[in-house]
Amino acid sequence: MRLILVRHGETPWNVTLQYQGQANVPLNERGRAQARLTAERLARLGAVALYTSDTTRAAETAAAIAAAISIAPRPMPELREIDVGQWEGLTPEQLYRRFPDHMAEYERDPARTVRLGGESYAQLQVRALVAMRRIYEAHQPGDVIVAVSHGGTIRALLCHVIGLELANFGKMWLDNGSLTELRYGSHGWRLVRLNDAAHLEGLVAEGGE
Repeated sequence: MRLILVRHGETPWNVTLQYQGQANVPLNERGRAQARLTAERLARLGAVALYTSDTTRAAETAAAIAAAISIAPRPMPELREIDVGQWEGLTPEQLYRRFPDHMAEYERDPARTVRLGGESYAQLQVRALVAMRRIYEAHQPGDVIVAVSHGGTIRALLCHVIGLELANFGKMWLDNGSLTELRYGSHGWRLVRLNDAAHLEGLVAEGGE
């Protein structure tokens, strides 16, 4: 089984480094272009199913992919980004200014500190693993599956698959519209492709969560 994880296209909040979490922020012009190019590349892979986070930016990305591969997207709330609670809409600079004690706690334990009114990264990982297990159980060994999700959610899955301590999730970067591939075989899940953005030449720019 091949599971192709797609990070959604760019949004205005990616550009301004505002934490989005589960907010319904739409794609910007570049994000829509990224989604189209990603869809064109995925059209050649023979996918049999398409899953998506139900947030707006992921659903818009999935809609572009669906048009290219002629498969209706299946919304899966477990693929949502981490719930950032009161972080939503704020930049890192604003967070450190408004919540210095909380951010000091977060720096000490980034994996298990619960965002104010939201989730911890560890809780996100548990939820993301539910999504991966559901997808695995619903399909056959040779199937190619596409799932549109978020940078945080995909990295939480990757930490589990490669045995990386969850506190190190921030050391991996995923571009908007990039492809990351996991394959399941006799040795379980393996990472075979990370942040593949070859189809997005000139359309990637470092942004926020």
